[in-house]
Amino acid sequence: MAYYLLLIQFFLALIALFLFWKSIEYFVGMWRYKKFKTMPLPPAYKQILLSLPHYLDLPGDLREKIHVRILLFIDQKEFVGAQMEITDEIKVIIAFYASLVRLGFAPDEHDKVATIIVYPEHFIVDHSRNEHGIYHQQHAILEGQSANGTVVLSWQDIKHTLSKQSKENVIIHEFAHELDFEDGMPDGTPELDTFSAYPRYAQAFSNAFIILTKQVKRNLITKQAAFLGSYALENEAEFFAVCSERFFMEPHTLKSLLPDIYEELRRFYRLDTVLLFKAP
Repeated sequence: MAYYLLLIQFFLALIALFLFWKSIEYFVGMWRYKKFKTMPLPPAYKQILLSLPHYLDLPGDLREKIHVRILLFIDQKEFVGAQMEITDEIKVIIAFYASLVRLGFAPDEHDKVATIIVYPEHFIVDHSRNEHGIYHQQHAILEGQSANGTVVLSWQDIKHTLSKQSKENVIIHEFAHELDFEDGMPDGTPELDTFSAYPRYAQAFSNAFIILTKQVKRNLITKQAAFLGSYALENEAEFFAVCSERFFMEPHTLKSLLPDIYEELRRFYRLDTVLLFKAP
C-alpha cells in the first residue's frame, strides 16, 4: 500500500511540476508580448514591409497586430544562414508571412517553429528508402522543407515569387506544413478547434483531393487542378500546404473555384482573406 501511495505522490508531483513550468512559460510569453506591444517598429523594418502588397492591404488594427508578431518572431526564432548572411530584409519578410499565417491565433498558439535555415538558392536533399532489402538513394532539389520545428527556405525562390506577385509562397507553404505536423501526423489535417470540426473538414478536403487526382489521371485538367498545380496532388499534406498558399495569396480565386476548401481554411486560420486582400 505504501508503495502505491508513493507512486501516486510521485505522479502528482510530476503533474504539479508540469503545471508550474507551463505557468512560467505563459507568464514569460505574456511579458514578452507586452514588451513588444509597446515597442515601435524600427523604420528599416517598416520600409521593407511597405514593399509587400499583402502588408499594404491590411487594415490599421491588423497592421499593428502583425508588427508585434514580427518583433516577437525575430526575437524568439533562430535564423541561420547557409552560405549566406541573414539580413534585416530576410528576417522581416519571413517573419511577416510566418506571422500572417498565425495572425488569427493567439500569440503562443500553434507556435512550434524554433529555427529557420535560409539558403541563397535551391538546395539538394538526399533521400534513401529501403524496398525489400534494396536501398534506393535519391536527390531532390527543393525550395523549402520543414520538420521538427525547423523550416528551411530558399531566399532566391522567396524573392522570385514576391517579385512577380505569384500565387505561390514557399514561406506560407512550409509554415502550413508545420501546422499540419503539430499532431504528429503529416496527413493534411492540422489540429482543429473542436472534435466536431474534423468530419466536415475531412469531407471537404478528401472529396476535393480524390476528385482532382482522378481527373488529372484521366488527363482532364480542370480550372481547379490548374489553379492548384500538380504538386498539390502529391499527397494530402502537400494539398493542405498548397491550398494554404492560395488561401493567403489568391483567396478570391480559391473561394470561387473551391468554396468548401476556402470555408474550412477560413475556419481553421480564423481569417477571412477575401475581405482582407484585394482581388488580383
